[in-house]
Amino acid sequence: MVKREQISWEIFPEEHQDDLMQRHLYYVPGVIVSNVTKQIYVSGQNGLRKDSQGRVLNEGDLEDQTRVALEKIKTILANAGATLNDVVQVTVFLRDASDRDKHAEIRAKYFKEKQPASTLVGTDFIFKEMLVEINAIAAI
Repeated sequence: MVKREQISWEIFPEEHQDDLMQRHLYYVPGVIVSNVTKQIYVSGQNGLRKDSQGRVLNEGDLEDQTRVALEKIKTILANAGATLNDVVQVTVFLRDASDRDKHAEIRAKYFKEKQPASTLVGTDFIFKEMLVEINAIAAI
C-alpha cells in the first residue's frame, strides 16, 4: 500500500510559478506516485438522481449533481479498498465551464487533505439534464 508520504503533491514547475491557474482552489499541475501496488480507474460518474419513475430530481442543480457524482466515486473506491484520499487524478466534464468555481467549492469538501491533479472540460452531454460528469484515478 502506498503511504501518503510516498506521494509528491502539488508539483509546480519553476517556470510557471506566476501562472494564475496555480491559485485556483482545484488546480494542481501534477502529482507523482511511486511504489504503487494497485491503481483504480473509475469511469465517468454523472450526478443525476432519479425517482422510481425515472424522472430527474436534481435538474439544473450543479451543486447536488457534483455531490452525487463524487458520492458514486467514493462508493466505487470503497468497494476497491480505497478512499477519496487515494485519488491522484480527476477529469471533470461540465456543461458550462464557467461553473468551475461553483463546482470547485463542492469538490473541495470531498478532497480535504490534498487536491488531485485535474483536468476540466466544457462539453455537451447526451442527456440534457446532466451538468457534470467526473472520472478518477486512485493509487494505493
